[in-house]
Amino acid sequence: METKALWEKLINKLKKEKLIDQDIIEEYIVTSELIKISNTEFVILVRSNLGVTILNEFKEVFVYEFKSVLNSYVSVDFSTKEIFEKNTKKENKKEPINTVLSENALTFENFIVGSSNKQANLAAKNVVANPGMSFNPLFIYGDSGLGKTHLLQAIKNQAELNGKKVLYLTSEEFTKRIVNALNKGDLSEIEELKTEINSNEFFILDDVQFLSKKDKTNEFFFNIINNFTENGKQLVFSSDKTPELLNGFDKRMITRFNSGLSTPINALDIPTAKLIIEAEIKKQGLKQKIKEDAVVYLAQNFSDDVRKIKGLVNRLLFFGIQNDLGHIIDLEDVIDLFKDTPSANLGLLNVKKIKEVVAKKYDVTIKAIDGKARTTAIKNARHLSMYFAKIILNHTSTQIGAEFGGRDHSTVLSAISRIEKLIYKEKEFKKIVESLKNEIIGK
Repeated sequence: METKALWEKLINKLKKEKLIDQDIIEEYIVTSELIKISNTEFVILVRSNLGVTILNEFKEVFVYEFKSVLNSYVSVDFSTKEIFEKNTKKENKKEPINTVLSENALTFENFIVGSSNKQANLAAKNVVANPGMSFNPLFIYGDSGLGKTHLLQAIKNQAELNGKKVLYLTSEEFTKRIVNALNKGDLSEIEELKTEINSNEFFILDDVQFLSKKDKTNEFFFNIINNFTENGKQLVFSSDKTPELLNGFDKRMITRFNSGLSTPINALDIPTAKLIIEAEIKKQGLKQKIKEDAVVYLAQNFSDDVRKIKGLVNRLLFFGIQNDLGHIIDLEDVIDLFKDTPSANLGLLNVKKIKEVVAKKYDVTIKAIDGKARTTAIKNARHLSMYFAKIILNHTSTQIGAEFGGRDHSTVLSAISRIEKLIYKEKEFKKIVESLKNEIIGK
């Protein structure tokens, strides 16, 4: 779809959906221009800085409307024409570089995006596109094995491709450099190290929680943070917890961590885990075909850790080597192969569990959800159950229809679309959906 036609369609949808006040649409949206950066990135050029500020309040609505038209999530930013053209000129003046990434490099392209990491991914792309601007420092937090290091490496690789000078260190490497300089007993060594780090345009530090209670290291670290922020250079940190929960750092450090943007990478949802498993199977070159229900089983039971997923695929690969190429790996094979592997806390999720949780919330029976009654409570319970079957179990609309009384797939799509609209329109309903989702997956 051409950009102009896409923009007109989006404006018409915004007017029809009435998620934004009509005066704002006429004053700030109709008069704006849509710019396509890539298939997943758009910029809306607004006439004034005030308009940019106002429309930023509705960014979530724009993302939703783009998804409804393009059937995929995209990043949407707002800018005035003057600032956009100024930044574009800066980009065009950059000297071409010859950086070539290895086949196994961690990049944005091979980072699997889902609801659990979508925010962190968008924030990471933003700091690469606009270093030292709004999100400085960028602080990404979450449990081990969910993809924090992948995103930090992706920032490093893309920034270097953009011609930026980047220093990426683990907290252990950072500490060793400082300790080595201090042990030489010469202040010039410390100043030299400080100058070396400050000469970069990006400073990326992985696992900052391990700097806890290292007073001399943190004094040095604090000076680095000040230098980068004062000179508009980008800082990126990762941690296993939010800044507020970090122990062993003084208050001024926590304040610095919080001065930019803190964004989580949450536990993997099943659809994202399934995509990661499929990508890893393709990457490892598994010769045998593996059935869909076998992949779904792995996603449902072992989606708590990306590293664990990679280990599981290695076992599948070895299993494939032991069998002839004609053997199709099915659910029975997978259950037997991983019977001794501890599963994730998600447990065995299925449509029945979803119906039970939702039915209890709306005080209806599972039989009523599968039946033809259309009272408000039953309809909400039915549509919400279909929605969860899609986003949690990643079932197709045809599958879902069969699981809900033999309904047509178009009926299922309509039900899911209704729930998505309600989520964006009604904050209280959104809270109910999140609460029920957490109950279903056992959070």
